[in-house]
This record gives sequence, C-alpha cells and structure tokens, in this order.
Amino acid sequence: MSIQWDLDHSDGVDLLRLSGHLGQDALHRFTGAVDWPWARRTGPVFIDLSALRGWNTEGEAAIVDAAARLGADHGPPAMCGLGDRVAPLIATAHGLGIHPDSATTRTTLTMP
Repeated sequence: MSIQWDLDHSDGVDLLRLSGHLGQDALHRFTGAVDWPWARRTGPVFIDLSALRGWNTEGEAAIVDAAARLGADHGPPAMCGLGDRVAPLIATAHGLGIHPDSATTRTTLTMP
C-alpha cells in the first residue's frame, strides 16, 4: 500500500495529513505531497502522522527532511500523531517540534 495525503488550511496554518505506509515505493508520491503545500504556503505547515500506519528507514528520513523543508522561513518544523511508535530519526531531529495531536500543534504554531 502506498500513502495518501490531504491538505487542510485553517487559522493561517496548513496541515498535511498522511495515511497508509511510507516505504521506498511511496517516496515519490510523498515528495509530491510535500511540494504541494510548500509551493503555496503563506504560513506554517505541519505534518500529521496519526493515520500513517508505518514507514521504513527511508520513509522516516523523508519525513524529517519534509518537516524541515516545510518549516523553513515560516515557523519551526513541526509534526503530530507519532503516538508511541518508535522513530529514532524523528525523535533526534534538531529543532523539530513533536506534538501529541493536530490541535496542540496548530495552537503552538499560531501563538505570538
């Protein structure tokens, strides 16, 4: 199974929701998913992983890179929905805000 994604814009923040599995075969689709909000952003963009069933090492590295890219110039890189999943690359990513849910992430990114 590949990944699916959708983008939600609310309160000046874009939320990129991912679902499915992010493996080697889905990296190209994931890049397209990240390119869409990155090209159109006017404010912060964050990634919601809560519906993503899993990823391999390459997928996890792509998530970290995407979060950093989406956070550039428009707020700190951020994501939510990791839950209790083990993700060493995500957990050790420098400057990446990891939040429990999208509401918390959105609030953090819109605070003055």
